[in-house]
Amino acid sequence: MKMNDYVIKCGTLIDGTGQPPIKNAKILVKNQRIVRIEQKNGTDLDNYPHIVDASEKTVLPGLIDSHKHIFNCGGSNVGVGLNPSQVKENIHQIYKGGVTSVLDLGSPYDIKSLNEIPEKKPKIFYAISILTCPNGYPGEYMDRKFYKLGSVAECETEQDIKKAVKKLYEMGVSVIKTAVVTRTFDGKPQACWTDKQLQMLTDEAHSYGLQVCAHITYKDDYAQAARCGIDSIHHAAFDGKMYEKDLEEMISKGIIFVPTLSLIDLMVAGLKEKWISNQNYNPPVNEEIKENMQIFTKAFHDGPDDKPVGDLFIKVAKSELCKIPKVQLENVKEYIKRGGTVAMGTDSSLGFSLHTTPVREIELLAAAGLSNIEAIKASTLTAASVFGKDHEIGSIETGKLADIIVVNGDVTNDLSALGNTEIVFINGEKVYEK
Repeated sequence: MKMNDYVIKCGTLIDGTGQPPIKNAKILVKNQRIVRIEQKNGTDLDNYPHIVDASEKTVLPGLIDSHKHIFNCGGSNVGVGLNPSQVKENIHQIYKGGVTSVLDLGSPYDIKSLNEIPEKKPKIFYAISILTCPNGYPGEYMDRKFYKLGSVAECETEQDIKKAVKKLYEMGVSVIKTAVVTRTFDGKPQACWTDKQLQMLTDEAHSYGLQVCAHITYKDDYAQAARCGIDSIHHAAFDGKMYEKDLEEMISKGIIFVPTLSLIDLMVAGLKEKWISNQNYNPPVNEEIKENMQIFTKAFHDGPDDKPVGDLFIKVAKSELCKIPKVQLENVKEYIKRGGTVAMGTDSSLGFSLHTTPVREIELLAAAGLSNIEAIKASTLTAASVFGKDHEIGSIETGKLADIIVVNGDVTNDLSALGNTEIVFINGEKVYEK
């Protein structure tokens, strides 16, 4: 029988708003929503007919990944090991790991069908096509077959931009995604929007009530995104220190920064430490992906420092790849220090960043300067605001949908405890219990 009227007794409640933890709170859930939150004893909630006892646990909002690619499965490239069984496993790993909502930022039209499958799943919000100019990013690596499937849409004229935005709006997207990238990984000029085109794109999206997410790779491209109406910028610069004036403009315009720090961090660590050769490393991926990881790792160790690693689509020299995690972390530290807002997004799955609990991403946000409580907010309420759903999800507040997780451990002092997910509720329904 579905649970639709019960109380969760919390040991520690972290509500996702950034406020201090609350001890011994009780949450009344009814008809999918959070109805009441109480801190005092001696009320009718003490002896409620249906109680979930989390009195020795930490209770917090379901995590929200604001940059996801559900159809990517790991390894060195897009589409490695992709099949229906692996996609089903990806979805299982997402909600089992305490992620109750994801924003998928660039997938085929088929992404829509995932919300129709009868299996348990997280809430799936999506952008579908990446809107770009002719020969713009991600053309340098993306196989054209994915364009035909809807993952990318090229817009040549102003009318093309308007038609593409309207089409995606009518398909039910939660955001519009674009790319602001003026050079390739190997330093060649890359076709990109003019300011007029990019401003038209953001204006058009905003006219439909949609926010715009921009993929950016290099420090020279943040300025255009900031001046042309982008709402969230995804990925911290690979290639050096971001410019102070760009950071300040991003902050003054309230742009949310989704740095996706763990993608390259985990990739480099997994390659250097040969995770795939460790018998204790058991990634939830199929044999094709594991074989790819073996080849990828061998290419890393056998290849020269001044050449890209195997068939990795990020065509930078191995020595430069290994520097990226530190460069990105320093850029995010500066954004946070100056008062900027960041949100959690993993960009998984690629390399060794899989669809499991995004502990490393959240730990890196803390390493960049957030307190543990602020890192939780970045991974819940702020992440929901990237796609305009913070009024419905992202925090444990009266009236919101009951997306709630119970973890074993003291998250306020140890973010790795997020990996100890014991119970997951989505819309008030228990979808996982360890």
